[in-house]
Amino acid sequence: MTVLHCKASPLPHMSPALVGVLDGFRPGGFAPPICVLEEARTVLPALARALAPLPERELTRVVEEFAEMLNAGVANPLPGVALQLRCVALVTACATVPALAWTSVAVRQALVTFTFFPSAAQLVALLEGRCGAARALYGRLNLLVAEADRRVAQGRAQQERWAQWEQRHGAHPVYNPVDNVDCMKNIS
Repeated sequence: MTVLHCKASPLPHMSPALVGVLDGFRPGGFAPPICVLEEARTVLPALARALAPLPERELTRVVEEFAEMLNAGVANPLPGVALQLRCVALVTACATVPALAWTSVAVRQALVTFTFFPSAAQLVALLEGRCGAARALYGRLNLLVAEADRRVAQGRAQQERWAQWEQRHGAHPVYNPVDNVDCMKNIS
């Protein structure tokens, strides 16, 4: 029986450079290096997949395995039918829990935390608590990428404004009476 949904690490690997940029990132601050932005753009979809809930069929399987393991480790375990009914309730309650929460570490934490079989709300609170750091990371990555996209859009808009200005004003010769003075007449 394996409750481990995710492989070794449910979160995508990030380079020390990206981690450093995220630690010091402030919207409107200095632009990060392009290689860091490229890495952020590749990490963002993987992190979004990890934060997405499991499909219902897979969630049902994982919750049943999780509940069986948890039922074996608590005082006064639930009998067969009661456990099945509790599993149905847990599947409904855990429908929005991110996929990265379903790990063997979560099972160990639940076994240590609960002395009696938990309610659906208690289990969801435990699992959601494990996802807070990943959600914060996703938000910071999203801000970093959005800020970079905003800078690129502003740069393009500025280039378009300059091109329009040059079309209107740059092609016309400007008459300057000082430049047209015949300096040779004033020489004595």
